[in-house]
Parts: sequence; structure tokens; C-alpha cells
Amino acid sequence: MKGFFVVGTDTGVGKTEVARALFSLMPGAVPMKPVETGCAPDHPEDALALLEASGGAFELDQVCPYRFRLPAAPLVAAEAEGKTVSIERIERLVARASPRAVIVEAAGGLFVPLAREVAALTLEQADPAERAPAAAVVTNLDLAERLGLPVLLVGRAGLGTLNHCALSAEALSRRGIELRAIVLNRVVPEDDPTVPTNPRLVEELTGAAVLGPTPFVADPAKRPAAIARALERLVRR
Repeated sequence: MKGFFVVGTDTGVGKTEVARALFSLMPGAVPMKPVETGCAPDHPEDALALLEASGGAFELDQVCPYRFRLPAAPLVAAEAEGKTVSIERIERLVARASPRAVIVEAAGGLFVPLAREVAALTLEQADPAERAPAAAVVTNLDLAERLGLPVLLVGRAGLGTLNHCALSAEALSRRGIELRAIVLNRVVPEDDPTVPTNPRLVEELTGAAVLGPTPFVADPAKRPAAIARALERLVRR
């Protein structure tokens, strides 16, 4: 399947801005924000921003099937409402995008918990008749592996990004998931002293292609176009 799984190294790094920018470089791509938390169920801001950027006539329930009010990890937010997230449903919705490209924006970072799934018992475990199967936590990392899309990792351009990028890249590598590139995104107007050196060090630490730092643009309406210029090499490779 063509497209990208856009995930952050942390919260507030600008995943939605980067995902929106991709649509100008990938006309016809299908938007997906499988889970959004901290939103009114009828107005998930990130999902609606992706819908607008895609220019497509997609149903909100297809783009963002799970919307929860609590600003927390999807598993926590869903359980607070007595609900669950079905990873199988998300997989089916993403698969429907084929043969078109799909841009999937994750909720948070790689180890953010999405759901619980009943895990199969192994031979070493007790007799199934005597013990209930364990419920395993499913994370964004698991979802990325199951969808099979190349990952676009978004990190902040400044202080703290080295550790976050390196740990995220290592987690992806252990699962054999393709890390197509790391985008260092400016989320504040003023640079700290690490911004100029971070791209080179992130590249050395991870072995991944590094894009950016993206420019900081105060006007939200103009950000996608500015970020898209930093992503052109990714899409046209």
C-alpha cells in the first residue's frame, strides 16, 4: 500500500501540520486519523484539518472512526467512556484506500496505547480451560507494523529531540518497520541553540534521512505550504 504513517516523537510536535502538507504533494491521497482524543465527538479538529487539506469528499466516520472527549491516550480516553477501539476496523478502513495512497496520522508517539486485544495462549502457558487469555495492550507501534506503511517520524526541531528521535528510530528498527524520514519541525518562533546541529546529529544517531528544520509560520493557513517545501525530496525520491 502507498502512503505514510505519520507519528510523532512526542505530543505537540506538529504531526497534523506535516500530514496536511503531504496532501499538496500527493493529490488524491486518502486522509485518516483513526483515533482523536481531547475533542468534541462532532468536531475532531485534527481529522477535519486533514479532510480539508485532502480536498476529498470523505465521510468523517471513515476518516476518524474513534473520537473521545478526554485529552489522554486513546486507550485511556476510550475506557473513560466505556468504549473500545478496534484495530481490525482501522485496518479495514485503511485497506479500502487502495489503490490510492493513504496518509494516516497517529495519535501521539509510537508507544501510546490504543486498545487491548486478547492475546493467544502459548504452549508454555497454563491450560486454557483453567486460565483466561491475557489482554495485551496494542500501541501505535503495533498499528504501524500491521498497516505496513513507511513511517514519517515528526520531532521538534529544538532541545530534547535527539533522545526522542533516537529511541523512536530504534523501536521501529527492532520491528523491521521502514522509517522513510524524520521531519524536524519548528513549533516555536525562536530557535534554541541546538536547532542548527540537530539535523546532523539525528542523522548520525538514527541513520535515517532527516528533513528540515521546517520553517516556523505563524499563520496556520500558510503552514502546510511552507512545510511542503521541506518535504518535496521525500515525495519525489
